[in-house]
Amino acid sequence: MSDTTVVVSQSATSNTIVNIDPQTGATEIIVIAESQPDVSVVISNDQGPQGIQGVTGPTGPTNSLSIGTVTGGTTAAATITGTAPTQTLSLVLPTGATGATGPTGATGSTGATGATGSTGSTGPTGATGAASTVAGPTGPTGPTGATGPTGATGASSTVAGPTGPTGSTGATGSQGATGSTGATGSTGATGATGSTGATGSTGSTGSTGPTGATGATGDTGATGPTGATGATGIAIYDSEQSVISQQVFG
Repeated sequence: MSDTTVVVSQSATSNTIVNIDPQTGATEIIVIAESQPDVSVVISNDQGPQGIQGVTGPTGPTNSLSIGTVTGGTTAAATITGTAPTQTLSLVLPTGATGATGPTGATGSTGATGATGSTGSTGPTGATGAASTVAGPTGPTGPTGATGPTGATGASSTVAGPTGPTGSTGATGSQGATGSTGATGSTGATGATGSTGATGSTGSTGSTGPTGATGATGDTGATGPTGATGATGIAIYDSEQSVISQQVFG
């Protein structure tokens, strides 16, 4: 009796053929590229000459083939481990081509804005730093501007006006800057000195008599002409109004 071959062709996703010899139970795994996804079973029996009827042997155990691991790879492969009647089939399947990218889904609606958290408390104000004890540098003194020309002095009045009533004393104003000292007027001529008489003998000192009454005040003499205006000066003061520099122009 010739061997009977059972061919099991699986779908294209497994690309695997399993051959099982019904007489010996030997199993052969063939990896192929099957173009048809249908499962087909091919049974072939080449009839030879009729042989002598053999003794029927005992029925063997039913083979149990379970699926083990199924992993991806570049080359398809299959491995059976274990012994009949219990065996495990592990497969390595090549990764298929990447499918076309599907259309972009619609944009979902924007979720509601969460509530604003409460404002944290304000931290304490830091301590104020100590004031500087180093005085900043004094800036340079700017140049003195040119002195303008002095206007002509008007003629002095020769008629004394009547003296008005004395007003109440006003509040004392702040002290103004001290002007430069004007030029000293010329000294008048000194009269001739008379001859000194002979010194008499000193008599005894008499007792002091009573003080006589104060005589009436004489009339005030006429005011003399105003002297020429002195040269214009400039004075520089420090923070306590003390003159530290003085210069006369003209």
